[in-house]
Amino acid sequence: MKSIFLGVSALALTCLAGCGETPSSSTPAGSEASRLDAAARAAMGEAVTATTPGCVVGATRAGEFVFAQGYGLANLEHAVPITPDTVFRMGSVSKQFTAAAIALLASRGALDLDAEIHTILPELTAYDHPVTIRQMVHHMSGMGDYDGDFEVRPGEPFRFGNEDYWTIEQFYAAVAQQALSHEPGTQWQYSNLAYFLLSQVVERVSGQSLADYAQAELFTPLGMDDTLFNDDVNQVIPNRASGYRALEDGGFETFDTNLDWVGDGGLYTTLNDMRQWDNALTANALPDGIAQTMLAPAPHAPAGEREGWEGPITYGYGMFLGQRYGQTYQGHSGGWVGFTTAHMRAPDSGLTVMAMCNGTAMYGPTVASAVFDTAITQD
Repeated sequence: MKSIFLGVSALALTCLAGCGETPSSSTPAGSEASRLDAAARAAMGEAVTATTPGCVVGATRAGEFVFAQGYGLANLEHAVPITPDTVFRMGSVSKQFTAAAIALLASRGALDLDAEIHTILPELTAYDHPVTIRQMVHHMSGMGDYDGDFEVRPGEPFRFGNEDYWTIEQFYAAVAQQALSHEPGTQWQYSNLAYFLLSQVVERVSGQSLADYAQAELFTPLGMDDTLFNDDVNQVIPNRASGYRALEDGGFETFDTNLDWVGDGGLYTTLNDMRQWDNALTANALPDGIAQTMLAPAPHAPAGEREGWEGPITYGYGMFLGQRYGQTYQGHSGGWVGFTTAHMRAPDSGLTVMAMCNGTAMYGPTVASAVFDTAITQD
C-alpha cells in the first residue's frame, strides 16, 4: 500500500492493530498509546470482544500515528480481525469527499458554485425559490431528507436499507419530485438529499460518475489505494468489513444495503488511507489547494450548538467547524447499516482522531470522543 507520509514502523503498526486483547510491547504502560488504548476500551466496554464486531481507532500527531488499534472482528463468519487496513463504510464522513469533488470542479472553472441547481439538473421539480450549489454544500438549500415523501408504491413508504430497492436512476427520479422544506438561505438544515444531488452535479459537469471522478482526481493522486465510492453494491472490495446488527439474545445478524447511490454516503476507506487524506487537508495538499477552501469558516452556514463545543458552529465542505478546548475543531460523524464512524481534528494541536465501527452494539463517535478527549487534555 502506498503512503505519502511515514508513520510508526510497519512492525509496530501491525502489532498495534493485530495484537488483540494482549497489550503490545510497543505500547508500554504510561505511554500515550497505552492511555489512548485504555480510553478506547473503556468507551467500548463489554460491547466489543475478540469474537464480536468491533472498531479500529487511530490518533495522529503532526501526521504520524501515535496510536492505531483494531478491536474485534471485521467478519464473524471467517473470524477476520480488524486492522488499520480493514475497509469500512464511512456513512456521512463521505460528505467531505463529495464536497472536495465539487470544490475541485469549481476551482478549475468547470462549475459555478452560485449557479442555480436547475441549470445543471433541469429535471428537478420547480422550486418556489432559487437554490444554488453553494447552498447545497453548506446545508442551506432548504432541501429535506430521507423523511420526505418517498413511496415504493402509493401509500407504502420506501424502506431505506435492504427491504426495498431502487436503482440510482429511480432514486434520482424520486428525489427530483421532492419540494423544498423551507426557503433556501434562511436556516441551516442537514440534507442527505442535497449531497446525493451533488453527486449528480459532479457527473453532469465532469462527464464521470462521482466514483470515477474522485478516484482519478483525489484518491489515486493521494495514494489512497483502498478508498472508493461504492456505487455498485455487487462490487468485490478486498478487506471489507461486514456490518452487523446486535440481537436481543446476544447474537448478531448481517446488516447491509442493496442501494447503490453515493454522495451523501457510500465511501469505503481504511484508517491508513484516512490518515493520508487528513494529512493532505492539514498540508493543503489536495489538488488546486482546495483544502483551504474546504476548512475555511462558513459564517453563512450556522449549524447551531452541540454539547462540548464552544461558541458558534458552522458547516463547511462536508465538515462541522468551530471551537473545542479553546482551539479550532473540525469534524464529522457517520452511520449506516451497522457502521458508525468519526473524524475529529484539532489542527492547532496537530491532533486527529478517527474511529470506525461495524456493529450496532457500539458507537464510533463515542469511542473517538473518548480517545480525542484523552489525547487533547494531555497536551
